[in-house]
Amino acid sequence: MRGIAWLGFVSLALLGGCNQATTAPPPPPPSVTTTTVALKPVTYTMEYVGRTQASEDVSIQAQVSGPMLKRHFIEGDHVEQGALLFEIDPAPYQAERAQVAAELERAVAARDVAILNWRRGKKLFPDGMISATDMDSLTANKLQTEAQMVQAQSALEAAELKLSYTKVTAPIAGKISTALISQGDLINLQQDLATLVQVDPIRVIFQVSAREMSNAYRVIRENPSALPRLEDLILNLRLPNGDEYAHQGKVDYVSNRVDSATSTVELRATFPNPDEFVLPGTYVTVVVKAPETEMALLVPQASVQQDQQGRYVFVVGADSKVEKRLVTLGQQFGVDWEVRDGLKDGEQVVVEGLQKIRPGVEVKATERSATPFNQG
Repeated sequence: MRGIAWLGFVSLALLGGCNQATTAPPPPPPSVTTTTVALKPVTYTMEYVGRTQASEDVSIQAQVSGPMLKRHFIEGDHVEQGALLFEIDPAPYQAERAQVAAELERAVAARDVAILNWRRGKKLFPDGMISATDMDSLTANKLQTEAQMVQAQSALEAAELKLSYTKVTAPIAGKISTALISQGDLINLQQDLATLVQVDPIRVIFQVSAREMSNAYRVIRENPSALPRLEDLILNLRLPNGDEYAHQGKVDYVSNRVDSATSTVELRATFPNPDEFVLPGTYVTVVVKAPETEMALLVPQASVQQDQQGRYVFVVGADSKVEKRLVTLGQQFGVDWEVRDGLKDGEQVVVEGLQKIRPGVEVKATERSATPFNQG
């Protein structure tokens, strides 16, 4: 009996030891890093894909026909307004002008004689020295020769205009294309010779959705001072390689209709381009900035997660327990998101240690040291 009792005591001791092993103290709460949700000054921006367009695009055509004598420009260069571009053989037009000038001289002489005869007749008619019929003839001859002289003057002006067209000049300042003809070619009337584009200033065409326009109209209707005037908007360009363009632009045109195929409204902005660096046909990003800064509630991008319910953050309450909070986000500013709904100023959100926590868990939170805000 004593052996059995001893075995029972040993068994109880062993069981007691096992119970002590299973009731070890709970592990410490997981450590996380938090940051304080804060209101910060931001400048709201919108980005649109745009395409550059020349402010002027001119097709240079021949206004007279004839052999091309010479080209006076370097292809691709900038040319000034009025610069000589091409010379067409002027010989036939010089001959035509000389012939018309001679006809004008004859017309002037005939007119002078007719006026002289009319003045004589006017002195003789009151004394009955000539008949009324003769006086009418003198008057008609005077009027006819005056009209012929005017006609000859017009013909001379037309001949001089044709002669001037043999020197083809630049109608605007801009960048010239390659010549579409060669020296010695026979040029026909209205034949294309080259193209000339004015790229300073450069225009940018971009589209804004009809919904955005409608929303803006609603805001302005409810509060006329809520949005800046169109001409007050600050526009910047981002070039295809990601570089920011050095000059800012202004909106100077809004289409009067919505494109039914894309449900967008076309806008046009104009940017200085003094170095003629930006060429027509380039795809760029138009960055529209509001003229004034506003206060927005910001959280780091690292704190935002997403599941089937939407985007959310973990908030650490006063009791050090974690709460899952669904949030509505707005624009991105550098490394931060704008929070439009779901958080309040001063709340603590988790930015590090997210994989170790779940809703309702108590955590040991350490606030991250503040870093300079980068609006981006």
